[in-house]
Amino acid sequence: MHDNTVRIDALPVRSEGFTPPARAGRFKGLPNLLSIAALTLVTVPLLFIYVWLILISFGDKMVNGILPQGFTFRNWSFLWSELTVDGMVYPSIWGIFANTLIIAVGSSVLEVSAGLMAGYVISRSRFPGRNGLLHSTMLTHAFPAVTSLIASFYILNELGLINTLGGIILLKGFAGLGMSTWIIKGFFDDVPKELEWASSVDGGSRIKTFAAVYLPLVWPGIVAVSLFAFLSGWGEYIMVSVFLFDDDINTLSLIVRSLFSETSTASYGVVMAVGSFYMLPCLILYFFSQRALMRMKM
Repeated sequence: MHDNTVRIDALPVRSEGFTPPARAGRFKGLPNLLSIAALTLVTVPLLFIYVWLILISFGDKMVNGILPQGFTFRNWSFLWSELTVDGMVYPSIWGIFANTLIIAVGSSVLEVSAGLMAGYVISRSRFPGRNGLLHSTMLTHAFPAVTSLIASFYILNELGLINTLGGIILLKGFAGLGMSTWIIKGFFDDVPKELEWASSVDGGSRIKTFAAVYLPLVWPGIVAVSLFAFLSGWGEYIMVSVFLFDDDINTLSLIVRSLFSETSTASYGVVMAVGSFYMLPCLILYFFSQRALMRMKM
């Protein structure tokens, strides 16, 4: 005897939270629009500050202490003559620029070189205490920089590096070493180990493998870390104000701080011009390194 029962598959039941495809497409780009709107609300006021700073630097005079009026290059005359503000004569801006550049470049080279080697060893080697060493690198960023000033002063004094650019370079280079090591290690972790094995089979030494295989692949991380290290050294104020006593050894951060504290409103154009000159290298570096920053991984 045959079973003549007809089996009917259950039809899908439409849930209350179901959104038809046509309607779902309308809201597909909504998160992106909200993100763009939020970023716009944050960045526009910040961009306005920089635009206002540049406009005042080229303004002939101030209206109501806020808006610039007229156009002049007089505020930028410190580029080819002495910097004079309210009767005070400051050292040559190019000598100050050179001191700042030496600190920024020297500290970034030291930090990136040490971070590159440390990141490679921690990523590709296995040894007792490896995880503890990796996490301890971040302890240097757990406390404010001012907490290490006394110890730093003692170390520099023992080394004879007080009141020297070399002392500032040494402190800045090792101050950011933990973060640099952590970032560069992440790039080394993404490199397949098979590439290292293939290089070893071909007779490549460890140094050759590092230079020919790893460096090209971790280059975006090196660029990003170099940028952060350079900007940190370029904008350093606390260390240079504490460890540099000689008035002949100035940096742009010290000069900008001095101008803002000792000048009148009549000299705001010169102050803003110096500030614009101070931030110009940072903008140039960001422009040329933005691709590397987009590929950076933490």
